[in-house]
Amino acid sequence: MKIFLDEFGIFLGRKRNRFVIRKEGERKEIVVDDVDSIICCSSGVAFSASALNLAVKNNVQVVFARYSGWPFAVLMPASMTGSVRARREQFLAYNDERGFILAKKFVVGKLMNQANLLKLMAKNRRQTNSVLAERLYRAGKAISDVNVRVGQTPGLNIDRARQQLMNLEAEGARIYWDAIKQVLPAELEFYGRETRGAHDPFNAMLNFGYQTILFPEVWKAISYAGLDFFAGYLHADRPGKPSLVLDLMEEFRQQVVDRTLIGLITKNVLKPDEILAADMVEEGRVLSKETIRTLLNSFQERLDVKVMFDGRKASINRFIHHQARRIVRFLLRESNYTPFCLGW
Repeated sequence: MKIFLDEFGIFLGRKRNRFVIRKEGERKEIVVDDVDSIICCSSGVAFSASALNLAVKNNVQVVFARYSGWPFAVLMPASMTGSVRARREQFLAYNDERGFILAKKFVVGKLMNQANLLKLMAKNRRQTNSVLAERLYRAGKAISDVNVRVGQTPGLNIDRARQQLMNLEAEGARIYWDAIKQVLPAELEFYGRETRGAHDPFNAMLNFGYQTILFPEVWKAISYAGLDFFAGYLHADRPGKPSLVLDLMEEFRQQVVDRTLIGLITKNVLKPDEILAADMVEEGRVLSKETIRTLLNSFQERLDVKVMFDGRKASINRFIHHQARRIVRFLLRESNYTPFCLGW
């Protein structure tokens, strides 16, 4: 489970092997073995050093985030896992065919999941709305066609091929979000994907899912695999930009975040007029407490869902770590790299 701290006045302490959460006379204890991460989104939360020590010793990731952007700090053990050789190969791969192949595979994984999610939604609507089902299927097919062109993109160096790959990724994204728009109720006022500073309900929930939930999970997987967060391939280098984390995230955005949100909306679990906060409790906060609570539970359930991939059945969360380790094996030239993708 995740401990989410998002209100002024919360104190996180420790009692032996348990985290103790206190606020205005209320007290709750949670055994450390039941916690996989702690997410703090408020500047008014206090921690004891003992609680942080308990988290670090038990590999409980502590994430410090803002509602208006990506996490600004992640607390993890100082000791690293993985081999130094893998990191050396990670840097060398940028200038040979391995970096190009990985970048292409990340785009392929993203497009395959986009196409398959649209085809799945088309299949589920075939009896109730055949017209919409046909539009969704055609959109999925169109993205599959874009994916074929990605596979045909030549190159031996990512610097020379990145722009072409990004253009194809953007073409698939336009088709995908135009199709998603047709599934969502008009009250959501979703007119297209918006990242920075989004205040419409669906984009705000997408950003919360990507930034506060998926990003830390992929960050943890990259760390445990012994790789460098900032030395990616598809996403260009920039100071402070964790490019490899963003690269690997591409394979999991649709199956972890998009699919969960679309289900919550279409099943009327989240109602359009109840998603946003009535007032700004803290700068950058857009979603209501009830919405955040629902999202946290739903995203965790989705991460824990067992799926079939690569000839084995495991939770999506385990496959995030599996893919990070697979990057290592590919960099060491021990195996090929297959992007994570679920069928429809």
